[in-house]
Amino acid sequence: MKFHSLISILALTILSYVFPGEAVAQVSRPQSRGMYGLTELQVGYGLQGNVQPNEIGFTGLSLLAGYSFTQSLSGGVGVGIQAYNGSNAVPFYLEGGYSFKEAGLGKMRFFLKADAGVLLRLNGDVDQARVFGNPQAGILIPVAFQKELSVSLGFFTQYEQKQQEASSQYQLTNFINAKVGLRFY
Repeated sequence: MKFHSLISILALTILSYVFPGEAVAQVSRPQSRGMYGLTELQVGYGLQGNVQPNEIGFTGLSLLAGYSFTQSLSGGVGVGIQAYNGSNAVPFYLEGGYSFKEAGLGKMRFFLKADAGVLLRLNGDVDQARVFGNPQAGILIPVAFQKELSVSLGFFTQYEQKQQEASSQYQLTNFINAKVGLRFY
């Protein structure tokens, strides 16, 4: 009998902590206007099919300071660090995005966004500066009051100018990348 009452008390205690937080997260709507921050971890997998330096993959961390113009439209400026298999770089970028209305699964929202900027080399055998673009699609999941989990999948493309004997040409390096981050208002 003691064992059953102990399990009941433990279950009720756990439920009392889980449900109020979940209820707050589910009814918490993002503000319609104002500043937000976004911290993201990212990983990229190269699509070139070869094992050249800087083309296999990368990992990174980025920080974004953004502004929500409406509940759906937002933009911001970001900085980060990316570690490739042959170099390290610091991205400086602008981001714009559009979030759709709630998906019907709680208060989750799907979004489309795009990053564009410049990668500055810290070390390695690559150009000093490379230009990149990264269109993405993902979902925002409320996790606490004014905090959302951001999960996205994108197509990261960077342009690097390679000097060859008589002409200059641009080399595209493409990656599939995934980002997971925390957006807070």
